[in-house]
Order: sequence, then C-alpha cells, then structure tokens
Amino acid sequence: MKNTTWLLSIATCGLLALSSAACNKQPASAPPKTVQEGVAQLQEALIKASPEVQSNLQSHVARGIRYGQYPEALAALDAIAGDPSLNDGQKKLVSQVTELVKQEAQKQQDAPAAAQ
Repeated sequence: MKNTTWLLSIATCGLLALSSAACNKQPASAPPKTVQEGVAQLQEALIKASPEVQSNLQSHVARGIRYGQYPEALAALDAIAGDPSLNDGQKKLVSQVTELVKQEAQKQQDAPAAAQ
C-alpha cells in the first residue's frame, strides 16, 4: 500500500510539473503594428543571428528607418530575409517589418504630393 501511495505522489508531482511548464510557454508575439515595434521585435528575434545579420539590422535597417531612408532599410531587410540561418518565424517577422517599412515609404512619397 505504501508503494502505491508513493508512486501516486510521484506521478502527481510529475503531472503538475508538466502542466506548469506548459503554462509558462510564452505566447507567440503579436505582429508588429508600427515600424519601431517591428524593429524592436526583430532585434529581439535576431539576437543570436550571424554578425552580418546583426550589422544589417543595426547599421542599415534601424538607421534607415530612423532617418527616413526607406530604400536603404528595405535593401537591408531583403538581405536579412535571404540569410539561410533564419528560421521560419524570423523570416515571417522580417516580412512583416518589410511591409510596414513599405507603408511608411509610401506615406513619405504621398506627403509631398498632399502638401502641394
């Protein structure tokens, strides 16, 4: 009888540990709503990426967005998207940020026309 109680206790503890681990899983992050939010998510998602990807992200994407140089940022995002070391989630995030940057570039192009 003691062995059965002991086994049940161990099994219960094991199930509790598994359910606790499942509850601690981080939910998939929501798609970025702004370019700045997207860059922040990219920086987090690509923290362990190759030095080339890191350089493109910091030097070209972030800088291009900061200074409104969207063609430079889009070219760097294209280079990052083509990196074979990225997983599917990272590639999807790069694609989402690329779309946001394209929208910002279009707004920038439309702004002078609206001002005239």
